[in-house]
Amino acid sequence: MPNQESRPMFIFEGNHRCLDFINTEIIDKGHPVDLLQDFSDLIEWFVQAQIIDEKGAKAALSKVKVSTDGKLILAQAKSFRAVLRDMVDRIVKGKPVPQSTIDEINKLLRRRVGCKQLSRTRQGFEERFHPETEEPVHLIVQIAESASDLLCNADFSLIKKCENPACVLYFYDTSKNHARRWCSMSICGNRMKVAAHYKRHRRKKEI
Repeated sequence: MPNQESRPMFIFEGNHRCLDFINTEIIDKGHPVDLLQDFSDLIEWFVQAQIIDEKGAKAALSKVKVSTDGKLILAQAKSFRAVLRDMVDRIVKGKPVPQSTIDEINKLLRRRVGCKQLSRTRQGFEERFHPETEEPVHLIVQIAESASDLLCNADFSLIKKCENPACVLYFYDTSKNHARRWCSMSICGNRMKVAAHYKRHRRKKEI
């Protein structure tokens, strides 16, 4: 695993795992940046997204060293991310999700491995599906499940793109009045407010 200083600074402002994965592509100083530069970055994202723990991450990295499939799995993850970005972009614009996108999601869902397990709760008992994540490719299946959940259960009107024209991040608006406009105040909100304030004062001076 990368040391603390070298770990990528991923953004988790999407309020949905699928959107957070799409948001591993950002704009920095006007230039597109892919935060998933290599397989270890991908595994680190799964750790920060709390899909696997450090032990699981080390196991995934050691398996890839043996199988040398890291580049292939990374390419598959990025390809699926592009499918998801197109899907969400269409949703935001009010366009239908194409069947080809559904097919790509289903292709990964068919690779889901795991089992149901019973656990005790305060109310009694519940049965949950515990996915298998021992093989690195199974981790991408977790993203497919998140995409399926987004399509089946989300209110599409609350899936939004940051209103900063220079930003490419998406989020699910869970704010009280559903009036969220920015990926986050610290990244874009304050910046856009300062820019708007400057424009207003500049117009007053010109008048």
